[in-house]
Amino acid sequence: TKWSKDKNGNLIGNFELPLSVGIVGGVVRHHPIAKICTKILGVSTAQELSCVIAVVGLAQNFAAMRALVTEGIQKGHMKLHARKEGKN
Repeated sequence: TKWSKDKNGNLIGNFELPLSVGIVGGVVRHHPIAKICTKILGVSTAQELSCVIAVVGLAQNFAAMRALVTEGIQKGHMKLHARKEGKN
C-alpha cells in the first residue's frame, strides 16, 4: 500500500495485491451466500470483483494506520481483553 496526496491535498491510496479471482464456477456458482454477495455487490466480472477486494484491503489498511496513530489499537485491544476477563 502506498499513500500520497495529490496537488489539491486529497489523499490517494494505491494498493497492489497479486490475486487470482474468478466468479464463474466453483463456490460462486454453487454457494447461496456467494451468489447473494455477488448480486449485492453488482459485480459481473472477475475484474470488478478484484477491484472490490482491493478497495476493501485499502480501507482496512487505512483503518489500521489510523488506529496506530491514534489511541485505537491498544485501547481497543485492552477493552476486548477486559471484557473477556469480565472486568467491563
